[in-house]
Amino acid sequence: MDEKRQFEILLLRLVPHALRDDFMTVGFVVRESGGEFVDIRFTRDWKRVECFAPDLELEIFEDLEAAVRRQLKDIRRREDLLQLLDQRFGTVFDVGPAKALLASDPAAEMRVLERDYLAPMHAAERARRLGRLGIVGRIQDAFSQAGVLELLQRDIDMKDFTGENDPFHVDFGFRVGKSLKMFHALALNLSREPAVTLAYRYARIQEGMRKRQEEALLTAIINDEAMRSKGEIASGIAMLQANEVVVRGLGEMAAIAAEARRELRA
Repeated sequence: MDEKRQFEILLLRLVPHALRDDFMTVGFVVRESGGEFVDIRFTRDWKRVECFAPDLELEIFEDLEAAVRRQLKDIRRREDLLQLLDQRFGTVFDVGPAKALLASDPAAEMRVLERDYLAPMHAAERARRLGRLGIVGRIQDAFSQAGVLELLQRDIDMKDFTGENDPFHVDFGFRVGKSLKMFHALALNLSREPAVTLAYRYARIQEGMRKRQEEALLTAIINDEAMRSKGEIASGIAMLQANEVVVRGLGEMAAIAAEARRELRA
């Protein structure tokens, strides 16, 4: 029998009203006591979040996940996570009391905890409801199922190319030789404007990487409905393709993840 190891669970809680005692668990961090393992999961149940905190901008969860993931290796105590949340989000998020966990397979335990604490909606429904964040969730699920998620770079900072004051980050990527293959979620439900903005940014990213004698390869992942759209949305997709951005639908994510696995030889 595999030896049990000691872990600590830190629950991330949404506290939309600082003066009330009500909260909702929206994520968790699992870290090994005295070991190397540390990982996070966040809710994708946006319908439940909207019901609990209807006035909250859901994009804040994207900022939350990116902020915690960037400093994950530095989080050693509950106080470290509390300090990060307080600095970035004030009283909107909190950390529950630490919980002890004994497990021999932390990856398997993460799946159990995700089911028990986060109760995700069906992936197709959350993509339909949330737009870009829902697409990010579907992309992450596909890479995870292909066994390559932990091999990818995430939330890749592009300010060296797009400008110091531009907060743009690419969702996922990996290197093959001197090429950086990137995958970015794009919501084109209402307007072509996100496509126009991404095309402009990608031109600058390409130029900057060429100066470094490197190659940028970007795939925009959009809803399958947007792939079939006409008019303004189709115009946005055409603009992306004219600027050398590959555009693929969510329905292709299993194939995209399989391609990444082959390239990474995972």
